[in-house]
Amino acid sequence: MGKFISQFALMILFGSFLAFGGQDLLERQLSIEGKLKSYLEKEFNHKGRIEVARVFVKGVVPEQAQIIAVEPKPALGWVSFESVWENEGKPQNAYGTAMVKLYAPIAVAKTVIKINEAFTKDNIVLQEREVSPYKVTGFYDDLSILFKLRSRSYLNPGAVISHNVTQIPFLVNLGETVALVRETPSVRVSMRVKALENGRENQWIRVENIASRKILQARVIQPGEVSLH
Repeated sequence: MGKFISQFALMILFGSFLAFGGQDLLERQLSIEGKLKSYLEKEFNHKGRIEVARVFVKGVVPEQAQIIAVEPKPALGWVSFESVWENEGKPQNAYGTAMVKLYAPIAVAKTVIKINEAFTKDNIVLQEREVSPYKVTGFYDDLSILFKLRSRSYLNPGAVISHNVTQIPFLVNLGETVALVRETPSVRVSMRVKALENGRENQWIRVENIASRKILQARVIQPGEVSLH
């Protein structure tokens, strides 16, 4: 009985809210929510499904108000926004906050991925996820970018591929026999050396002359090739 009375009282309060302008206020809030959603759909280039909830606006916002700014970037999780309009020829504005969620296809591990393993169509796939938890670590929605990278850590199936678990591949690998080149305008000399370190493009690494065992510093210039300059 008490529960029924409480529910009845809430219905009366809600009816009073609507009778004294609450419906208008509610419609305005829903309108702002829709405008915020439209604004964010353009910002995210329509790459996913956006949910906007828990909208709070300071002040009364008329129907003609437009959203002009949303922070932070990317606009995920709790965001702040600014809306503007004109009243008798004078610019007016109001500020608010909202909870924004984006559901989009992002790269996840399809199988176990080992450290320094290349990303391929066999071990990664796009799956729809709510991406706001990854606004700091980042995420990938373009597999072609990942195909140029390698894993920095061990990944289990289903793990989201964030920026902090990827790395540019080494052009020269530890223990690999590579060409040490020296070029002049008229001649190009090459000799075989052993890489003592992994190296990416333009990195200086230690190499060993296979014949003399002398240790040199060389710059990685392309896959399997280093230079003294």
